[in-house]
Amino acid sequence: MFGVEIIFKIAGIGIIIAIVNQVLKKVDREELTTLTTLAGMVMVLLIVVDMVAQLFGTLRNLFGLY
Repeated sequence: MFGVEIIFKIAGIGIIIAIVNQVLKKVDREELTTLTTLAGMVMVLLIVVDMVAQLFGTLRNLFGLY
């Protein structure tokens, strides 16, 4: 369920955002670097929230809570 692919997905997002930020800094678009960083953080946050929701669902089923 939670494997190495999640770690690779989050790391891939981080690498892509870092590359985009470097390109944007080279073309003097500092305001866009902040937006791309924020977008990357939101994407990773959504992945983590989904994982936590799955964890709580599994715990609810495990202990028979409704």
